[in-house]
Amino acid sequence: MDTLRLANTALAVDIFKKLCEKSKTDNVIFSPVCISSSLSLAYKGSKGNTATEMEKVLHFEKVKDCDFGFQTLASDISKITSTSSLKLVKRLYVDNSLNCLKDFINSTKKSYPSELEMVDLKSQAEETRNQINTSVKDLTDGNIECVLSEGLCDEHTKILIVGAAYFKGCWLYKFNESETKEAEFNISKTESKPVQMMYLEARLSIGYINDLKTMILEIPFVGKHLSMLILLPKTIEDDSTGLEKLEQEMTYEKYVNWTNPSMMANSKVKLCLPKFKLETTYDLKDTLKSLGMNEAFNEEVADFSGMSESKGIAVSQAIHKTCVEINEDGTETADVTKERLFMHKEEFFVNHPFIFILRHNKTRNILMYGKYCSP
Repeated sequence: MDTLRLANTALAVDIFKKLCEKSKTDNVIFSPVCISSSLSLAYKGSKGNTATEMEKVLHFEKVKDCDFGFQTLASDISKITSTSSLKLVKRLYVDNSLNCLKDFINSTKKSYPSELEMVDLKSQAEETRNQINTSVKDLTDGNIECVLSEGLCDEHTKILIVGAAYFKGCWLYKFNESETKEAEFNISKTESKPVQMMYLEARLSIGYINDLKTMILEIPFVGKHLSMLILLPKTIEDDSTGLEKLEQEMTYEKYVNWTNPSMMANSKVKLCLPKFKLETTYDLKDTLKSLGMNEAFNEEVADFSGMSESKGIAVSQAIHKTCVEINEDGTETADVTKERLFMHKEEFFVNHPFIFILRHNKTRNILMYGKYCSP
């Protein structure tokens, strides 16, 4: 499992950096585990150089059994999705005309039981698109609508990779709603916008990246199965969001080191955090190509002979939609009254752009990865 976690983390960082490069000041949110899982299923049906490219992009070189790894991960995550507002949809839609090999279909049933779907894109493209949208909406309790926009599917669409993720957090320690008030959020050195700022005092894990002048805070959600990690530079030092240096320096090795529990200390923290809701839709084709996954999208050279004997098969689209909502909701009131009054409080004021990560604590996989730059 550890090699798969590191592979998934490496792809998460790769995609995050590419999305940040496209626009330095846009908000970002995506679900790495949805993307890794669906790509892993497509990789299972690839051969030759197509498989080699996908293996490299997925960082699977050292992963011995990715199928079993994803099966275990899905099982662990499903135990909390049934009781939380976390919905993850991972699908590989394949057109019926490709006549998927029975061996391939059978080999997916255990590790990816609901992720492979055969659909009629060739003769009913628009109806199929609407069916997929309805299915994703239902699977996310109505929170993700229209994942596939009009005109995205036609009779030439062969393989669709679709990911959708929704999360509305319920903190372990609730923020006091009566204390939430409007405050300024600095989106750059010279510009600010108003936000609804939440306040909390609680014992939390806090760490520092000294060379990047960045603080890290872990805020647990109810049950402590999930945590939000916030990476916040102390000030805005560049002429953009203040996150550029952090984004450039980020590697999966550094992320693993920075967020290691042994690098964080349990402290009394005075926290202010904006309420926010982010929703994004990405066509990941160009992003994945820029990471080196070229053949899978090229009908002339793609080799998916492990999936079908049909010629000229390639991935037509890779669409991903994510939504996250953060507010005061929690289950417990933080009990800090017993603390000595003169005990030092760490201040963690999230009043300028930050990176945030939703982590599954048991497996340490990244479920959502984003940055908040502007209300």
